[in-house]
Amino acid sequence: MNTATEPTTLDEHLDRLLALETAADHIHGWHPSLFPGMLQTADYARAAITTAAPALPPHDVEKRATGRTVRIDTLGRAAGRTARFVIGEAVLTQPVGGSATLAAQLDHLMTLLALRPTLEVRVLPRGEAHAGLHGPFTVYQGRPGRAVFIEHLAGTSVLNTPERALSFIHASDNVGERAASPVDSLRMIEAARRRLTHA
Repeated sequence: MNTATEPTTLDEHLDRLLALETAADHIHGWHPSLFPGMLQTADYARAAITTAAPALPPHDVEKRATGRTVRIDTLGRAAGRTARFVIGEAVLTQPVGGSATLAAQLDHLMTLLALRPTLEVRVLPRGEAHAGLHGPFTVYQGRPGRAVFIEHLAGTSVLNTPERALSFIHASDNVGERAASPVDSLRMIEAARRRLTHA
């Protein structure tokens, strides 16, 4: 079995995640309840981390939040690298950190999409049956092969054997097929932002 060992410290967790993102040519993620970490603002990240792990020391919360805000830069380090994230429609209205934080997060996402042509975010509408019901995951594809990153309450896991990664690759394809187009997804994101403005 080639599955990576579990990290024992926050630094090891962050180092492993950055190594995966830096080595990947293509990143495909499914995120049903939160914006992907790579796309989060610092305020949104702090709120998401604190909500998910209320016992985490403030220093570690800040370190994780800061780490998330710079991860998007890995996409610009090599030509031909792409990232596609599918998010659940509920993510657009889930007020993580409150309405102001969500509004700033939506603004940040629209800015990223406008400035980074290698980034694609698509929205999976509510009510769509799909193969991602077991939760979020990210598939990294690069020259060494494919790896799947899974974050859960107990920590993180990386699957890097072909037979174990295959079901996640199929699930990624499935949610991608059922998601709205990039253009329609952007309209949904913009509409969510307008609703917050008029709330």
